[in-house]
Amino acid sequence: MSMPHSSAVPLPFISDATSTLLHSLRQHGYSTAMVLRVLGSTGVSVASARSPQAALWYARRSDAPQLERHIVTAFYLRQAVDQHALEDFLTPGLVADLLRDGVLVEAAEGTLRCAIDIRPITFAPHAAQDVLIASDPDASMEDRIPGADHVPGVGHASLSLLNVIPPVSPGSSILDLGCGSGVLSLVLADHSDNVTVIGTDLSQRAIEFANANGSVSAAHSNAPKSSRVSWRQGSWFEPVAGKQFDMIVANPPFVIGPAVVGHVYRDSGLPLDGATSTVVGGAAEHLMPGGTAHILAGWALEDSESAASRVSSWLPSHGVRAWVVQREEVDTATYVTTWLQDEGLDPRHHDGRQRTQAWMDFFADNGISRIGLGFVHIQRIDDDQPTELTFEVLDHPLPAGTYLGLEAAEFFARAQWLSEQDSDGILAAKYAVRPTTALEQVGLPRSDEYSSQGFVEYVTRLSRTDGPAWSHEVDEPVVKILSGLHPQALSLEDVIELYCASQALDSEDFTSALLPIVVDLVRHGMIIPAELLDEDNEESHQQ
Repeated sequence: MSMPHSSAVPLPFISDATSTLLHSLRQHGYSTAMVLRVLGSTGVSVASARSPQAALWYARRSDAPQLERHIVTAFYLRQAVDQHALEDFLTPGLVADLLRDGVLVEAAEGTLRCAIDIRPITFAPHAAQDVLIASDPDASMEDRIPGADHVPGVGHASLSLLNVIPPVSPGSSILDLGCGSGVLSLVLADHSDNVTVIGTDLSQRAIEFANANGSVSAAHSNAPKSSRVSWRQGSWFEPVAGKQFDMIVANPPFVIGPAVVGHVYRDSGLPLDGATSTVVGGAAEHLMPGGTAHILAGWALEDSESAASRVSSWLPSHGVRAWVVQREEVDTATYVTTWLQDEGLDPRHHDGRQRTQAWMDFFADNGISRIGLGFVHIQRIDDDQPTELTFEVLDHPLPAGTYLGLEAAEFFARAQWLSEQDSDGILAAKYAVRPTTALEQVGLPRSDEYSSQGFVEYVTRLSRTDGPAWSHEVDEPVVKILSGLHPQALSLEDVIELYCASQALDSEDFTSALLPIVVDLVRHGMIIPAELLDEDNEESHQQ
């Protein structure tokens, strides 16, 4: 197997010609629907699986209009297309300008290939429709190792973060810290009403891509009232010193390793998890009261160290409510291998073996044995309130298409409610069981040596069938109490009193055992305090 090489080919220059190209593609209908018409669902899948030749096979056999096949082949698949065909819809002058900038390059005789990636992104949870994002090509799709100034586009990291960001409220101010090519900024602004977004990045080249992408989004915004997106170059929070925002989103260069910068988009120059700690630690002072931050994060852990204590050490002592969700924990070897492959470096090759050795030695020298990956959600609370941190592991599979942004918003609402209650308040409240909560009763076969005796109860669970799909084991008394809850009927205390009277139980002891369970079920949204229900939920419980 040959090794990808670090190419000496100059990076494309991102100028007004790139912006003109994006406008032209938009005017010619370049969209997710066009990509699907040309490639079909299978072709889109194999393209996503990083098999460009297989995707090209579907494009060549498509019965879509020829112009659409040329556009998708040239700019989605980045395969060579006849120069005259490109000039026919882009104009010879624009093609000449793009050749001058290196955005188009000569391929086989009479054909040109696009040297940047241009993708339409549709993200239904945020109502974003066909936002065009130009960037450098996915490193895994290239036969060379990306350079230090590589600017990524629509990838797994940005899509994962978008999936946990709550819906944007009209009139909000947003900071996109480490904006790269502008994916988060432009998706969040696309259909939001009158929001203001500032995207910052250390890389001037990232800002150039973001400017080009922003120009076409501004001209074709889907928002009822046009949102304003601007870009600033600088390190971390420096470009917005003294400013506060309703929301901060950040996909920082969070690769955990030595204090070097091999690639600006993923290496921070800070040792270990210094990038994540910098963003997490600095977010609160840049949030408006009640504002939230949503950060893609990683944390380096010693053998006996907990992720909760690691992240807690980065937070201020007061004024923050944090929800830390770990999606995955891996050993250092798996982590190193994953990131070497991300930059196109084969761990079996000599260079890959050397990098693996040095990286794993660095982890060992610092006592690191595990890497946690996930999200840190932060809410600014009153400065005199002690900081609260909830750490949870969410490593079970979720159904395809699950959107967790609503859960982040609900978590903070539920946590705020719980923080305002003492035991008496929790008991005096009325609740609704979430309509998507399922009761599961699991039994195992019971038999003797002669015959089957049916099933014996093994475990009873409450499980959410939506969002994070939390699951709790419960017993029969808890099920009975939950069965008596209704937001317009008895309080929890009254339901407990009736149950204990019917079962001849001591209500004080029963209540003491039940309260922690109720708190956990509220925290996970399985039972909802009546005052947190919206009108739609109230109507559904009346029916």
